[in-house]
Amino acid sequence: MTQPKNHNNKGFTLVEILIAILIFSLIMTVLFSSFKAFVLSSEAIKESVTRNEAIRTVFNRIRLDLEAIYIQQPPRYKKPKFNSEPCPYRFVGKEDTFFFASFAHAGIRKGEKKAVSRISYYIKENTDQTFDLYRSDILPPFPEDKTSSCTDPLICREITGFEASFIDGKGEQHKYWDSETEEFNYSFPSRIDLKITFGSREKKEVVEASIKLPAERRLSE
Repeated sequence: MTQPKNHNNKGFTLVEILIAILIFSLIMTVLFSSFKAFVLSSEAIKESVTRNEAIRTVFNRIRLDLEAIYIQQPPRYKKPKFNSEPCPYRFVGKEDTFFFASFAHAGIRKGEKKAVSRISYYIKENTDQTFDLYRSDILPPFPEDKTSSCTDPLICREITGFEASFIDGKGEQHKYWDSETEEFNYSFPSRIDLKITFGSREKKEVVEASIKLPAERRLSE
């Protein structure tokens, strides 16, 4: 009499399949989270590198302009008298804007003579409470009531702060400067400290630069 075959191979039970699916889901969740974190980190690093490169370009542009600054010296320069016209080559600065005369006119072509232009840096506020930084470059005659134009190039966008501090010869810091006043002895700052801020609160990032002016005004006593 033929005996029935005894099958020792067992299949997976439903519980085992469910446990395997659960383990697989957990592994895939961990892997996906790690991959997402890696992608976000890579994007953040890329964004930071791009931003820092842009800021470096801005600071280099400002440094180039200031290193070519034009400071009119006596006897051509004379201290202003009552109701006299201010010197067109003066330096005026506030916390978020400043202007001065410089040989670094961006329109100079090879072979042309250097021209003294009035260069201004200033910000405009956007609707999302960020700011754009602009550079103005005007050839004489300089308008007295205007240092900016709708055609000025945008050099840095969507910043949350732009701050300039003006350092005198004694190392003291000022938030305002006017080289046509007795308060500042009709002189120029010896150094300008700049701060550009991105983001806010815990994501706030501040990039700083310090630029020394190459010359000073030599007034006779």
